[in-house]
Amino acid sequence: MNYRTLGMTGLKVSEIGLGAFPISGLWQRSDGSRFGWTGTDDAESIALIHRAEELGVNLIDTAEGYGDGHSEVMTGRALQGRRERWIVATKVQPNQGIDREKPGEAAVRRRITDACEQSLRRLQMEAIDLYQLHAIPYVWAMPAVMETLADLRAAGKIRWYGISTNNRAAIERLRTFGPIHILQIGYNLLERSADDLLHWAKAENIGTLIRVPLAKGMLTGKYSGANAQSLAENDLRYARFQRAETVAGLARLPELDFLATPERSLVQASLRFVLDHPGVSCVIAGAKNRRQMEENAAAAEIPPLSSAELARALPIADTITTPGWI
Repeated sequence: MNYRTLGMTGLKVSEIGLGAFPISGLWQRSDGSRFGWTGTDDAESIALIHRAEELGVNLIDTAEGYGDGHSEVMTGRALQGRRERWIVATKVQPNQGIDREKPGEAAVRRRITDACEQSLRRLQMEAIDLYQLHAIPYVWAMPAVMETLADLRAAGKIRWYGISTNNRAAIERLRTFGPIHILQIGYNLLERSADDLLHWAKAENIGTLIRVPLAKGMLTGKYSGANAQSLAENDLRYARFQRAETVAGLARLPELDFLATPERSLVQASLRFVLDHPGVSCVIAGAKNRRQMEENAAAAEIPPLSSAELARALPIADTITTPGWI
């Protein structure tokens, strides 16, 4: 595994991180039905985190909203006795329970402070390394949001903070009220609109975590051809994978099969593409089991895609419609 500096934080992060959304599994909704990520198992989730550590992975990204907190719970269980070996990132929804139109700074401060305490409890940790806003705060709430993050940092509850968004205008506005140390940015071979944002982040010395590097599974190659409709109806990706534009996109994906060679899989080629962007600090690829984790981690060791491969792949990728994961 190779390591990169996460912008102004100075932290050394593994090039491949672990996205912990899939390990949230299925959770119960208000109507009693179970919904989320199919094909997961709690014991395997813990085992894959331990395997990731063996492979040199040192960053895990979760969120309060992943499985109604279950992803954080599993992360906390897995990291007992090995916390110092990991950089833990989680996220807070700043607008939850907050009125869009009616300013209420006390409610904003309470929301973020309480959410942080709840995440710490689920994670069984004293501090969160990277705390990220999971949505753009309402404009009127931005000063209170940024002040609260600074207060949590001063209190030792969080070490660094930022936001998960591709919206540069929102990032710039938030920065007028305080620093943004890290950004979580959606970027992959099929969805490359964040190219300029990544270059800007590098120039500003802002560390970047890259989400949806495999386009929620589209770039695994598992859902093309006869397997295109194989997702269960209670899988959170099911509805989007049924859209006409997504079905059409999946039908075109085999045109990228040439990226898979005896030395690398399509997954690894796709992760390598993201890693080769100069503005990328860490690619957070999701995994449900140890085999997927091993395949993801190996992407750090393969050579970059050649200029000839890119010249052939990018025009094809531009014609493939995605379900808008970014």
